[in-house]
Amino acid sequence: MGYLRIIRFLPLFKIIVPILVNIADVQIKKRLSLMYSITKGYIKSQEDAKLLIKQISVHESIYQKLYEILETNKQDAVKELGLIEHEGRDVVIALKTKQAIRNVIAKALKNLTFLCSRGIIDKHDSTEINKVLLKKLKALNNFPKAIPPPTPDKYLRNIIWLEGKDVLIDFFKERAKLACFDYGDIICKAGEMPQGIYLIISGMAILHSLSPTFGIESSQRPDRKSSDMFTEFCTAGDIIGELNCLLKCEIEYTVICETSLQACFISLEDLYEGFDAFWPSLEYKIWLKLALSTAYQYFEPSLIDEDLKFQKCVMFNQAYVETLSSYNEMSIDNMTMKFVILVYGSVIDTKTEEPYFAPCIIPTTCEQVQGTSDLSKLLIVQASELTQRNSNTNVMDLVNLSRHWSSNNREGI
Repeated sequence: MGYLRIIRFLPLFKIIVPILVNIADVQIKKRLSLMYSITKGYIKSQEDAKLLIKQISVHESIYQKLYEILETNKQDAVKELGLIEHEGRDVVIALKTKQAIRNVIAKALKNLTFLCSRGIIDKHDSTEINKVLLKKLKALNNFPKAIPPPTPDKYLRNIIWLEGKDVLIDFFKERAKLACFDYGDIICKAGEMPQGIYLIISGMAILHSLSPTFGIESSQRPDRKSSDMFTEFCTAGDIIGELNCLLKCEIEYTVICETSLQACFISLEDLYEGFDAFWPSLEYKIWLKLALSTAYQYFEPSLIDEDLKFQKCVMFNQAYVETLSSYNEMSIDNMTMKFVILVYGSVIDTKTEEPYFAPCIIPTTCEQVQGTSDLSKLLIVQASELTQRNSNTNVMDLVNLSRHWSSNNREGI
């Protein structure tokens, strides 16, 4: 009879169990969110520490040892980050979205302060706009802990050189394919010719490679250690194979899946069909993206005061890429060019014949360079005066927008 009485509680269990599962799910998402934020902060601290020890270290051997320790710690953290992204994609998407919104609001507050200090926006309007922005910022406290991941075709909008333009996205959406890999599968192998580019949608892969050559033969650089192995983790949002597809050269790395992985695949033929359809802007934008990435990877301390976002470089020509083939020359104007960074290939100073190999910053004493490899790419960072002149139009748009808002507000009153 006792067992029969327990059966009476079964309907109650049906109500309680989903509630308990929901509570557990919320707690798991909170923990994942906290773990992801802490790990991101830890990675940033390791990067900052690498910059600091480079400045304060006297002995090269000590610096090298500390650098290796910090790099190992960073790689371990990146691996954990990739696993968190794989297990809790919805949580990570919510966190990244929340951070992006916070950055936009913070930038808007900064611009508002600037416009108000210059008298472009009056104090009353500034106060009202400030209240709205702070209200939006406070509302982020109630931002959802998880956001369902987008469908694979929507990930094409994450490719920065497509710039969110519908005509480009639709072009590649018709041609892109979904590629699925299991743990241990090889996506691409060193020595093979590229088949296309892979945009990782979910999962994590590990990339093994020797020191990148940057288009320079080993005979040209006997001082370079070609036996050094590099390891890098690729997670959702990363793109594999861009440079090799641009150059149509052998792949210099091997990529192996660390988890099950989904990727959006654009074949080499479809990519070059896109180059022909959107010539020359599409190919140039991929080179610009790669050049900016290389510049920040190797010369971040020098560029720390530069705001070299991809969109700004495209809109205002804040930085641009120049191409040199063998024996071609380019003059360097230090009045208009703040930095000239060699990101691929090699050049020589035409006056002193001193060679420069990528990646490096061309010194200000150099007035003209000549290409010494089949293809050389230089990232030119313009002087701030030119950048300011190019962005004046954007500032005036902000002013006109604020005046329009002000007039509408007064009409409503």
